[in-house]
Amino acid sequence: MTVILSGCAATYPIPEAGTEFTLDRCPPLLNCVSSESSLALYRVDPIQLTEPLNETNWQAIAAIASELPGANVTKSRFGYLRVTCYSTVFKFPDYLEILINEDQTELAVRSQSQFGLYDLNVNRQRVGLLRNQLMDRGLAE
Repeated sequence: MTVILSGCAATYPIPEAGTEFTLDRCPPLLNCVSSESSLALYRVDPIQLTEPLNETNWQAIAAIASELPGANVTKSRFGYLRVTCYSTVFKFPDYLEILINEDQTELAVRSQSQFGLYDLNVNRQRVGLLRNQLMDRGLAE
């Protein structure tokens, strides 16, 4: 039962430096969304930045991600961010990852629940909230 309820919920292995890797696609469960997925069921659009990534807008992006409901930044370096978001009632962990693309103008995003087969669209809503907050602050289109 544990195998069914949990799974690999983050991109592994994550290099200690750089951004020359991609985020994992979603497993065949309904508890994940990713801009790296080719399947419409799991796909969310990447986040288009209004200007290429620099230290200033990266700090703003990280601050906005850390303000998401239940958020706790667990790994942060220029161009990559991993945030654990805990659900309000049961404190279940979900994992949000943000990775800058090669030309520094687009954020790949991935959000997955650690437990359960279905997330009630919580991860899709989280990515949408992040996108809207970045747009409201002029960081994304």
